[in-house]
Amino acid sequence: MIASPDLELQKAVIDALSADVSLMALVHDVYDSAKVPSDQAANGAPWGEVEGYVSFGPETEIEDNHDCFSVEEITLQIDCWSRKVGRVHVKQIMQAVRVVLKSAELVLPSYGNVLPELELKEITPDPETGVMHGILQFTFDVQVH
Repeated sequence: MIASPDLELQKAVIDALSADVSLMALVHDVYDSAKVPSDQAANGAPWGEVEGYVSFGPETEIEDNHDCFSVEEITLQIDCWSRKVGRVHVKQIMQAVRVVLKSAELVLPSYGNVLPELELKEITPDPETGVMHGILQFTFDVQVH
């Protein structure tokens, strides 16, 4: 099986976020957007008792070829969700995600270590009443050859 930088990055980010005690005190779980359970799921998922969760949003990849190597620039959106009144909770979740990714050593087994660069931070009310949506977009440069 050929290694994929985007899959290895996704696993590294999920593992780092899920292992952080401070973040997990603020959210019920970290979800790949394809597996976010419905509101009627067991354990109060996706919200849980803490009324928040983190999921993956859109992702883009751009290949940049150099003379001796190629770099995959992967932009990963991490969505932070809160049903608590106001913006404080979603801001706390966003800050916890930033701290984790800034301090984590994200190791991609086939490509080495990568560091994130925060490109965008946005908070917006969700169309669902009472839900705040925090958006963080990080860019990762992965040397592939």
